[in-house]
Amino acid sequence: MNELLHLYRESLPVIEAVFDFLESRLGRVILTVLILFMATFINRFMHWRLAVKKTADPSGDLRATWVRRRNLVWVTAVLLILALWSNQITGFLISLAAIGGALLVVSKEFILCVWGALIISLNKSLKIGSTIEIGQYTGQLVNTGFVSFELAEIGPSKKQTGRLLQLPNSLIFQWPLKNLSAYGAYGIHLIDFHFDRRVNIQRAENLVLKLANEAGKHWILEAERHFTHLENSHFVDLPKAQPEVFWNSVDEKCLRMTLRLGCPLNKRGQLEKAVVKRFWVEYLEHPVDTNTQAQD
Repeated sequence: MNELLHLYRESLPVIEAVFDFLESRLGRVILTVLILFMATFINRFMHWRLAVKKTADPSGDLRATWVRRRNLVWVTAVLLILALWSNQITGFLISLAAIGGALLVVSKEFILCVWGALIISLNKSLKIGSTIEIGQYTGQLVNTGFVSFELAEIGPSKKQTGRLLQLPNSLIFQWPLKNLSAYGAYGIHLIDFHFDRRVNIQRAENLVLKLANEAGKHWILEAERHFTHLENSHFVDLPKAQPEVFWNSVDEKCLRMTLRLGCPLNKRGQLEKAVVKRFWVEYLEHPVDTNTQAQD
């Protein structure tokens, strides 16, 4: 016991020096980095364990488990970092509140733009080159800033128009932001066909599936493998890349047939043009359906 007390007295200056160092700015920075590193390591380890478990038992609801555990780890890490920097954060928040109050008086629109820029920059699925849709605008993201972002416009034909759109960041608070390239080079494309109720449903469905398989024969299998890989790595269910057809009623006179299939994002316009043109040419050749009216 005396030896332990003696050892404690001898190591006490070293322990005090270590704590003094950790209370310094540099020590807090080092601890912050260590906390972030440990949180990242634990998340990677859990991701690997769940991936192994999914291979052994694919029926489990692993996506919810993964999200729950990941959020718990990061919340714990953030709380530790906040506790570590509490003194500095308090002073910073007071200064930030004063600045925010002044800006609020100056311009509400400017605040929304800056806040929108922060949201865009923190969105990991958004990057330069992503294809996005917001409100009536669709295009490829080419630049972001504190006040606005720029899109290389994509028209209704799914081709670039050659125009550059500069939109305020505040638009993301007015309309939902759709990331069409969130899953990489391949995506799900929808093509709508409108008929009156005299349509030959089975014939129209068989014809559009045949044309879709012919148009996508060079990439359907690759897109299917791509979506399967994303499902395994992100623990999420995605639509199949194989062509599928869905019917619904628009009103008492009109039916809508929707073709859904996977395709490369840069071939959506080419695919839609090929399928739509050939469909109406072949479908309207037979006199039995000459009264069918359509819109596309």
